[in-house]
Amino acid sequence: MKKIKKNTQIKYETEEQKEIKKFIYVVIGLVIIILGIYLFTRAFITKDLFKDNKSDIEYTEGTINDSVAIVGTMLNRPYDEYYLMAFDSENTQANYYNALVSKYTSNEKSLKVYHIDLANKLNEKYIANKDEKATTKFTTIAELKLGDITLIKVKNKKVTKIITNIDEIAKELTVES
Repeated sequence: MKKIKKNTQIKYETEEQKEIKKFIYVVIGLVIIILGIYLFTRAFITKDLFKDNKSDIEYTEGTINDSVAIVGTMLNRPYDEYYLMAFDSENTQANYYNALVSKYTSNEKSLKVYHIDLANKLNEKYIANKDEKATTKFTTIAELKLGDITLIKVKNKKVTKIITNIDEIAKELTVES
């Protein structure tokens, strides 16, 4: 044991106290080394220690497109009567189909038209194969097979009309003023 004099009082320091002091010094040393490495990295490697990081951050505002539907939820729209236009957005005729819908919806008497994108993986199982024909009548959504272009009219959460011919779709989407 070692005698320590402080304020005219004699204190004895045990081996355990010496070990605890050594441990505290080692921990403080490690914290200083880690802090030094962090500051060195920020200052010389990433070079962003002295920059205002708030100006570098770009925020983008998220949007929700409520005009898009998937087949599984196509009967759960908030309107009593509406159309669903199903086509592949990567199709060469997609611009024509969008123009047809835009022309129809520009009239205030028109019904809401939702787009079902057949390129979406969630709609993949509802696409008719080359050897299958698009369905015009079905009892469950699982039986529905959509062709290249399909217009579905829904009224009171029930499918009332399915059109798979583009000429008939154009005629259906003609609004009389």
